[in-house]
Amino acid sequence: MRQLTQTILGLLLTCSLFLSAENLPIEVYNFLRLEYDDNIFTTGDGSAAEVQESLVIVEQIEFLLDTQLNNSYFGIRYSPVFKYYEDRPDDDTDLSHQWDFIYNQDLTPRTSFQLKHILRIAEEAELVQDDVSFRNNNDYMYNSVVGKFITQVVPDKTSLQFSGRYEDFAYDDNAVARASDYNNSTGGFDVVQNLQPQTSLSAQFRYSDLDYETDLRDAETIQAGLALSKMINPKFQTEVRGGYESHDAADEVSQDTDTPYADLNLSYFPVKGTRMTGTISYKQDKSPVSTFTMQERFIFAGSYSNELTAGITMNITGSYSMGEFSTDNATALYDPAVNSDGDEKRISFIASLDYNINVRNSMILSYSYTDLESDVRSASDYDRNRFSLGWKYNL
Repeated sequence: MRQLTQTILGLLLTCSLFLSAENLPIEVYNFLRLEYDDNIFTTGDGSAAEVQESLVIVEQIEFLLDTQLNNSYFGIRYSPVFKYYEDRPDDDTDLSHQWDFIYNQDLTPRTSFQLKHILRIAEEAELVQDDVSFRNNNDYMYNSVVGKFITQVVPDKTSLQFSGRYEDFAYDDNAVARASDYNNSTGGFDVVQNLQPQTSLSAQFRYSDLDYETDLRDAETIQAGLALSKMINPKFQTEVRGGYESHDAADEVSQDTDTPYADLNLSYFPVKGTRMTGTISYKQDKSPVSTFTMQERFIFAGSYSNELTAGITMNITGSYSMGEFSTDNATALYDPAVNSDGDEKRISFIASLDYNINVRNSMILSYSYTDLESDVRSASDYDRNRFSLGWKYNL
């Protein structure tokens, strides 16, 4: 396995150098960093295993392609990531793949189409999707395809947007796959009315079908509401979304749930080079725990970006989420003698300092912290600190 990994990495490096030398319309970046991770397996506080720390060498290559052809645009990002762990039992290397694709097509002056595709293939799953962390389960593959069709019914006044999304999450290990593999299909439409040049009001409808390998967490969700987007002034922009959603669980033991939902997003640009954002959200969401069909989640997130100098940028992001798990939404696996309901809290914080040395070279210093505290799976409670110093080079 190690020889195969080294061979693949060598071929990718050779390919990146060739593409750079040939001056093809592809940007190639090489990102090498040294990282200290104090909990590489995200070992829970209640686990019998000891927390494992390690130095990690990360080699990442990034291929970027952006092309505009008349009324068409497409962009591709492919990034293989190789990791070497100085102290990880059994297996000291990982190789993962990240793929992002976007395609925009103007069909007519009033009509356009957009397609997005995300693919992640990795070892030792650590994907955070919608603030839910998939970890310590097994190697995985994650697919997401999003399509959007937009037409202007009344030019510059009223538009109609149809959208659809398909997600698929699959683990390599059969036992894990039977409990956690799922696919999620979502479709809906927006009717957008421009009230003023900087203000729009939307009526929204969504239908979602969540299907697990086992049927216990299957569910259908219908969501309907309104969204208001307004640029108050050049420095301040806000978007408010709210409505009602109905969650219909397939498991006969679990009750159906109807609740309101709400999102508030704020963006503030106090001075040039500085950006502040904040998000508050309350909604129903799928459950990361097999004993519940869904959770009610509250999320608060914020970010701060500041260009300290012409070459130095500071970025800070953080989020706090709390999921409420009720016995009303318990599956047939729920055993009152063993399991419990309650809350699950997750804190995430990332801070980085980017120094652009010149057009081709930059250095990145970063720190990240993650903490999980759960009533429903207390053995999985953990905290994790990571420090990283990296060098990014434009080939």
